[in-house]
Amino acid sequence: MKVSSVDVAPVSLSLPEPAFDATARWERFNFLMVNVETSDGLVGVSDIAPLHEKEAPIYESIIKKKLEGLVVGEEPYDLERLWLKMVGKGSGAYALGSKGAILSAVSAIDIALWDIVSKSFGTPLYNLLGGKFRDRVKLYVSFMGDIPIDRIKYFLDQGFKAVKIKLGFDLEKDVNKIIEIREALGYGFDLMVDINQGYDLRQAIAFTSKAEKYEVYWVEEPINVYNFKALKILSEKTRIPIGLGENYYGKDEFFNVLEGDIAGVIQPDVNHAGGLTPIRKIVSLASFLDTPVAPHLHSIIGFAVGLHILTSVPNGLIAEYVIYGKRWKERDEALKSLVSVDDGYAKLRCKEGIGVEPDKLLEVFKESPV
Repeated sequence: MKVSSVDVAPVSLSLPEPAFDATARWERFNFLMVNVETSDGLVGVSDIAPLHEKEAPIYESIIKKKLEGLVVGEEPYDLERLWLKMVGKGSGAYALGSKGAILSAVSAIDIALWDIVSKSFGTPLYNLLGGKFRDRVKLYVSFMGDIPIDRIKYFLDQGFKAVKIKLGFDLEKDVNKIIEIREALGYGFDLMVDINQGYDLRQAIAFTSKAEKYEVYWVEEPINVYNFKALKILSEKTRIPIGLGENYYGKDEFFNVLEGDIAGVIQPDVNHAGGLTPIRKIVSLASFLDTPVAPHLHSIIGFAVGLHILTSVPNGLIAEYVIYGKRWKERDEALKSLVSVDDGYAKLRCKEGIGVEPDKLLEVFKESPV
């Protein structure tokens, strides 16, 4: 069996209401579907998302003009070698480097190859990642923007036991938001906060010192995620675990925050971190250092991939369940035959591969391409 082609399809979906955080705002969900086809007829699928602007043509060019030719004619089973071939090193990576867009494009092909390999064995992806460590995965509802209390209550009433809100807009208002939530809804659920690097170190120290008594489960990306010295200072001044990883590309940054005892939770994004080939190693390192994993899951196929990871690894903590408005209907419709959600937990119903079929996805995504 050989890789025969790599195809892409840009998609743009409207959102029920504008989404925003401390550093960005978007009104559509744009992404790039990536299909890798083989000479035996097996197709592996993945996606690159979210693309808040018009970046899809950039990724399409990287995949079609640079990466496709590196994998066509190759055995999809040679995952480690193909990953290194695509990323390159030294002068072989001089033009595009080994971080950023190139690694997201590599991630998409890498995940599709894992899908092909697991399909060829007729087994779910999680069996290639270590087998079934747990039957179901706990979810946390991940809100966008400034969310009213009644919407949080709506999901708690549905059985969810953890929620994450966006903060980082204003220090005093952020603290008051946490107080408002706890006073209105109590302490019977986990409350995470995502700052999206909206604070500087001084603000982050002030926020965490005030937020600790309200039992914040973790504070995500409180400051510049590449200022490792400042992150270390903050980690030593707060009891709230720091969540890091969605904006790290490859293994190096994860090693820094794990070996430096900075991150209380690591959150690799299946696109940014380089795909499943490096994520397996990142998760294994975290497991060795007793650090839980909660992947950043803001893409549709990526959500399914994240559930496979969390189903299979001992340090899998919780899965991100992104909400736009009162639900994310396109994700839920696209994955309804694969993922069941009940009482705040997700369970995979998968016979082989990731479990996502591209034709069924395109039936759901009926809006015009980017």
